[in-house]
Amino acid sequence: MADWSELHNDVLEHLTSFLSLPDYHRFSAVCQNWHSVAREKYHTPRQLPLLVLGEDDATHKQKFFSLEENRTYLIDIPEMQGQYLCGSSYGWLFTLDIHLNFRLLNPFTRKCYDLPLLPPYDSFHDITTYVESMNCMLVAKAILDRDPNHSSEFKVLIMYGERNSLAFWKLGDPTWTLIRDACFSFDDIIFFKEDFYAVAAYNNNNDIYLVNTGPHPNAKRVGPHVKLDGIFAYLVDYKGELLLVQRCRYYFKERYITKRMIISKINLEDKTYSEYKPTEGHSVFMGSNSCITVDPSKYPTCRKNALYLTDRPKIISEKHGCKDLWIYDMVEGSFSRYYSARQYIPASPIWLNPNPW
Repeated sequence: MADWSELHNDVLEHLTSFLSLPDYHRFSAVCQNWHSVAREKYHTPRQLPLLVLGEDDATHKQKFFSLEENRTYLIDIPEMQGQYLCGSSYGWLFTLDIHLNFRLLNPFTRKCYDLPLLPPYDSFHDITTYVESMNCMLVAKAILDRDPNHSSEFKVLIMYGERNSLAFWKLGDPTWTLIRDACFSFDDIIFFKEDFYAVAAYNNNNDIYLVNTGPHPNAKRVGPHVKLDGIFAYLVDYKGELLLVQRCRYYFKERYITKRMIISKINLEDKTYSEYKPTEGHSVFMGSNSCITVDPSKYPTCRKNALYLTDRPKIISEKHGCKDLWIYDMVEGSFSRYYSARQYIPASPIWLNPNPW
């Protein structure tokens, strides 16, 4: 009988290119040789983003929902227990606990970076209440400019506090650097074509700002005045095009429900915008994570020309949880669900692009 542990490494490497992330981890657990091949000859698994749903009450394991398999995995990651998730980039998660310890974590390798204490809070926040209940989103979003697996000079940009102020940190800095002259309430941030950008609602418009993280940090308006129609907006990198996506929500039965999306293509050179209809067929996974663009032709379960939306509450509701989860068809203008609204999600879910090594 053949000894599977003695298969040639070239054969094993070829096999790994066909595996989803769960199967990739099963593959690496077969024996030491297979584990070594999985790490040293790594191919990014053919895997849609996973939806991180928080902690399972019974086992305290982390819940990861797979769209491809329509099932939830429970994975034991002690570093994520009791943590609130406030960002995701390149397969890394930003976590915050009740003691305000802020970290950058790869949930699969469990590699972790301790980030400095958060910047001073504005007067609207009661830190004592936050520490006791952990139900207020002190960090609305955190993103990276590059993958820490492949660079030692990465930066982190965050929206924090009641006004979603901006601050950044780079590896080696002792504290956060504040964007002090950006006294707006920002809705979203993105790393696009080697620069950070942010969008803010001001005077019935959505304005786009270039965030300078150099020696003289500031936020300078560089985009057009886009008419404000939604409750909040996202910035999306859609195959090299910068899109502004406005989300219109309505209060219904003690919760907000998304009813309409408005998509605009932004031209930064001449500061204009126009209505956008996709032609590439790609789909975007968006929310508190750095947006992830996917080619649906490689994944039968993925809808083309779709926005996969997570919920985005300002306050985490223990009574209702987060249920405003939708697939929005950008061509048809219709909504459908990818995760049952009947299932209770106690925290804000977030998309994670698997990046185990």
